[in-house]
Amino acid sequence: MPLLNPTRRKLIGNMFWLYMLQGLNYVIPLAVLPYLLRVLGVERYGLVAFAQAFAQYFVLVTDYGFNLSATKQIAIIRRDRERVSRLFWCVVLIKLALMLLGALVTACTVLMVPRFRADAGLYAIAYLAVLGSVFFPTWLFQGMEQMRYISVVSGGAKLFSALMLFVLVHQRSDYVLALAIQSGGLLLAGVAGLWIAIRHFRISYSQPSKNELVQTLRDGWHLFVSNAAAALYATSYVFFVGLLAGNTQAGYYSAAEKIVRGIQGTLGPMTGAIYPHVSELAAKSGEMALSFIRKILVWIALVSFIPSAALLLFARPITRTLFGNAADGIVAPLSWTAALPFVVAISAVFAIQTMIPFGLEKQLSRIYVVAGLGSLIFCLPLIHYFGAAGAGAGVLVVETSVVLAMWRVLTAHGLHFGRRGTVLAGIAGASPGAKVSRDVLSC
Repeated sequence: MPLLNPTRRKLIGNMFWLYMLQGLNYVIPLAVLPYLLRVLGVERYGLVAFAQAFAQYFVLVTDYGFNLSATKQIAIIRRDRERVSRLFWCVVLIKLALMLLGALVTACTVLMVPRFRADAGLYAIAYLAVLGSVFFPTWLFQGMEQMRYISVVSGGAKLFSALMLFVLVHQRSDYVLALAIQSGGLLLAGVAGLWIAIRHFRISYSQPSKNELVQTLRDGWHLFVSNAAAALYATSYVFFVGLLAGNTQAGYYSAAEKIVRGIQGTLGPMTGAIYPHVSELAAKSGEMALSFIRKILVWIALVSFIPSAALLLFARPITRTLFGNAADGIVAPLSWTAALPFVVAISAVFAIQTMIPFGLEKQLSRIYVVAGLGSLIFCLPLIHYFGAAGAGAGVLVVETSVVLAMWRVLTAHGLHFGRRGTVLAGIAGASPGAKVSRDVLSC
């Protein structure tokens, strides 16, 4: 008798490949980070990070929430090759259209804003990462639960880029080349990933109808709003620090952020591998899905707390070991953001594994919109007066508030994380969200 059933074997296999990917995604940048910071200097490194942060807005726009909405749909229809092909081309065409729109906005910004115009070539090179994101069908591989392709292609491209950085970048004037190598690697991964996806999944071209395109846009809209709002407080701080406090402070914050994201990356594979499984479970049985979510919440909370505590306790020796003389400016933002791996891990379970599979996308969007707008009011003054340290303090407060808001919405809709049976009683009761929850359970 096999020790693991096929479903559990697939989940563990997907986690393994995503851990391989995340290891390359985060370990490689962490390995390269001290070298780039020393070679380019904090100011030039901060300029590169600022350009990458600007391009990241357009990565977000072109993703349009498809990494969740399309992944969810693929997980449900993956055995129907014709439907998969039609959805594939709907998503690809929409992403291409958004990419062209983003290129126009980037060109106008660079030409009209003096600060951007001074480094026009840098922003054009940074935009190559947007092309790579458009081409790489992460959502298809995840929905099909074939994560090994993501790991091999994306990880291999990042490894090659890292080697080229060490070989070719040797002085401060090489900062443009450093960005070109990193963006070019992402573009290479995107083209390779698209080619592999079409061949492996036997995607046939099918011209989507106008109604299909509109419906695909509608399916991803609330997630796009959520992601866009979340970006105001989750991924925009390097950009805001650069605007308000200068490139040097942006370099400090970017270095601290990369360390924290490296630790968060060790938890990402759990979320990425589990999400298609939870989506499929929720479509069949809400009771089974919630039981599974309770178990993973406990494990993710325990696993994420340990590195957060270690990062807080050893922030100074970590930064001194990695960055030498530049460490003093990095300690404060790193200390403020040390708790984020734990906070964001809980947030991911609440949002991705629970609210989305159970049809609470609108409520999730509202939380992110309020948090995003609130973060501007709360955090921009902190950045103005305290630079990178103010950004770190601000993002911690906002992320913690988001988790508390999610908890409140979930409990209001009868989705409790207590004893078995409590959830079903809440869903079956007369709570404001009972209708949504009952509809999900009846799927």
